[in-house]
Amino acid sequence: MRKAVALLLSGTMMISLTACGGGAAHTEATTTAAPAAATTAEEKAAETTAAGTAEEKTADAGESYTLKVALQNGENHPLCQSVAEFGRLAEAKSDGRIKFDIYYSGSLGDKASTVQGMQTGTIDMAMLMSGVIADYGCDQLGVFTFPYLFDSVAHARAFEKSDDGKALLDTVQSSGSSMVCLGAYQESARNYFFTKKRVEKPGDMKNLQIRCQEGSIYYDAVEAMGAAAQSVAFSELYSALQSGVVDGAEQPLSGFVNNAFQEVAKYYVLDQHEISPNLILFSEATWNQLSADDQQLLKDCFEESVPYFEKLSDSKDAEYLQTIKDSGTEVIDVDVAQWQDVCSSVYDTYGDKYKEIIDQIKNTTY
Repeated sequence: MRKAVALLLSGTMMISLTACGGGAAHTEATTTAAPAAATTAEEKAAETTAAGTAEEKTADAGESYTLKVALQNGENHPLCQSVAEFGRLAEAKSDGRIKFDIYYSGSLGDKASTVQGMQTGTIDMAMLMSGVIADYGCDQLGVFTFPYLFDSVAHARAFEKSDDGKALLDTVQSSGSSMVCLGAYQESARNYFFTKKRVEKPGDMKNLQIRCQEGSIYYDAVEAMGAAAQSVAFSELYSALQSGVVDGAEQPLSGFVNNAFQEVAKYYVLDQHEISPNLILFSEATWNQLSADDQQLLKDCFEESVPYFEKLSDSKDAEYLQTIKDSGTEVIDVDVAQWQDVCSSVYDTYGDKYKEIIDQIKNTTY
């Protein structure tokens, strides 16, 4: 069942940018006039609509601007800390010309609103999961929703940094989504967890009500286990688990601990069913206004932030795992091959569309 982040650019342009969220709703990397930034961004978006992208002005090298960044997670989340590091690097390497104005915890709106903001130019930058962007014309990114697609986080990171992986992420722009993808931060796998029943193999999920992300591949993967897929708003998941509306759900280690699900779930199963990237995205309208030199500077700063993220994320995962164990929640290691076999039907149903990409992933060395 399926239930349902200000400065004017020398009188010519201003850019706002939004990033990742959680904790304090808004952290300014520099002193900026945020409301004025938002208003100017909206006016610029209107001008762009009227004049057309072909007539958009491009910032001269040396211009100063503040980018409005929207994030869905909290300020202390490793993903968001890494976006902040990306901003620190950009400000330092541009001698203070480029600044990030970061809004956390979805304070600029939910995922759909964030995408709309980037498409209209009222949000300059954001970080969102690939599965979200796949729904906005970037069909090939849907491959990341397949269960057990990667053998490990190291495998996923290697693919995303490969030529094939970069070409896939470039389809965000070429698909006409009005967004540009600089790359990805890859955190640890998503795993199932349960409130009452101890689960070691797929058959143990039979008849359980499992909250999962929305999408046919997600639904079918849960139902291949014999469970019933349920759509529950994330903001309501804790109470749904506590009240028994659902028997389980799935989250990476970070999401499980930061949302205190260990308080209501007795079992956390390391099945690693989904390893999908968090994409660093720019509004194409914003990106096209930047000089080529500043575009390259931002690309370089992002690349420099990736090892920072990976080291931080891996370290925090060890802490999260210990926190889960200390809470009394049992962490269960499983034979992942059994779970992969059960989900083969998902590949039978949807795999043909993504065959070339799946083959590239399987052939990635790491």
